[in-house]
Amino acid sequence: MTADCGIDVGGGRQPDLTIWAKGKPPRRARSSYAGLNGLLLAVEVVSPDSEMIDHVIKKAEYAAARVPRYWIVDGDKGKTVRMFRLVETGYETEREPSSLAWLLNEPTPDIG
Repeated sequence: MTADCGIDVGGGRQPDLTIWAKGKPPRRARSSYAGLNGLLLAVEVVSPDSEMIDHVIKKAEYAAARVPRYWIVDGDKGKTVRMFRLVETGYETEREPSSLAWLLNEPTPDIG
């Protein structure tokens, strides 16, 4: 798990949290951002001024860059977590939106 790790998705993006495969830590790509080899999950926490960017722009960029999983934590009262898994055509919903409290109290989902 890595915080403050920018990733190279054609341009630089800095997810709020990234999870990498064991033995494949983030490594620089063609810029100061990490390449995507070993990246399993990118997580964004939505703030009022980033809602459209996180739900639309970053989601499209991460899908185009073939990031395997993308989770969005909304800033609503329940801190709703939306989990997406990459398929051929982009992201599909991996499970129904759940509260962050539910996710933190469940066994760690298999993302690798």
